[in-house]
Amino acid sequence: MGACCLALTALVSSCTGTASGDVAEKQVEKATASTTTTLPPDCAEVLPPSAQAGQMIMVMVTSPQIATDVLTEGTAGGFGLKGKQSKDVGKEIAAATADAPVAAFVASDEEGGTVQRLSSALGVLPSAETLAKGTPEQAATLIEDYSTRMRELGFNMIFGPVADVGGGSGLGTRVFGKDPAVVTEFTDAIINAELAGGLIPVIKHWPGIGGGTADPHVMLGKVAELDALKAKDLVPFASAIQAGVPAIMVAHVQIPGLTAPGEPASISRAAITTELREQQGFEGLIISDELGMKALAAFGSQSESAELALSAGSDIALVAGADSVPEVHAQITEAITSGRLDQEQVVASVRRILKTKGITGSCPDLAANLSSIVAASTTSTPSSGNNSSSGSNSSSGNNSGSGNNSSSANTTSTVASKSSTSSGASNSTSNGN
Repeated sequence: MGACCLALTALVSSCTGTASGDVAEKQVEKATASTTTTLPPDCAEVLPPSAQAGQMIMVMVTSPQIATDVLTEGTAGGFGLKGKQSKDVGKEIAAATADAPVAAFVASDEEGGTVQRLSSALGVLPSAETLAKGTPEQAATLIEDYSTRMRELGFNMIFGPVADVGGGSGLGTRVFGKDPAVVTEFTDAIINAELAGGLIPVIKHWPGIGGGTADPHVMLGKVAELDALKAKDLVPFASAIQAGVPAIMVAHVQIPGLTAPGEPASISRAAITTELREQQGFEGLIISDELGMKALAAFGSQSESAELALSAGSDIALVAGADSVPEVHAQITEAITSGRLDQEQVVASVRRILKTKGITGSCPDLAANLSSIVAASTTSTPSSGNNSSSGSNSSSGNNSGSGNNSSSANTTSTVASKSSTSSGASNSTSNGN
């Protein structure tokens, strides 16, 4: 996932003479010195800590306008929409993201049925339960068309599909069924359709909460032990990972025998880094579920939960409410500069994020611009502290560089191209995420 390494080979010509060994050794040293090239640091390495922190934060908002300031200031790298949106949402996205220093992620929960934000702009989308009455091919055709029209509005990411097996944890009609094989067929088809439509799919809710005991919006629950999950709930995720899905959302749920007692997967290093990243081999973006949910209430403020999620191995902390972003951003910045967040891990996360946005290699102009934004805002940056709220954020912005996403070239071009009111977190009919 890192920058490409330049392999160098020193060519040594043969030589003769009374001190051939010494001459040959000196020629090797001279050839090495003259041909070795040191690659400049890539963009993820040279961004100031404040900018690195901003890229690792997304925010949920009820309208794009609410995210304008945090995007422009670089304290958030994208937003997701909650609640029913207006038919003019495309124009609102364009305005909100116009001055973002880095191309931003613009996402929405578009599952259909009870979780759909864009019905006014794009028409009604059937629920997963309804789609499952047809074929995966029929569902894919519908979703590709819907995704294409989302892309035309300025979206580049979608929080879906739901890959949970069974309707527990308050999911209900949001799932494709109780059979992992059926769920896998539909989620595989829909992931490909969303990619074809120009969106970055964020499959959810790893490790699968369809058999869970509680709705994470309300309280912290449990799922089965890991071996049982692998036999059922993790089957759709394993298929998606093998196919190269670009992003996964991790749920606020305990996994007995893997996470510590009372610890949700979303802030567990054993779950995210050891299991998802290392054992299951996932190399794409890892995004936390929204941090304002009551399942995380015991872990303090969103600032604290965000640091725990990133420390556990998530690349992006999904914050509830634009008014929460300044304190979350301040805490993550301080965690980076103090070393509480491992620097190599931070750079790896930011590199994954930027690569998905189409930015690879060095970025001197972007780094200088972000440094000037940091310098201008230093005197007004609040210290980290407690805050909980729900609200909003937005996406897509200016950027330099080019690159590819590991799963699809569509996802790269999707983000790299460009397409303050009160904060809130209401939604049309269901919580989503």
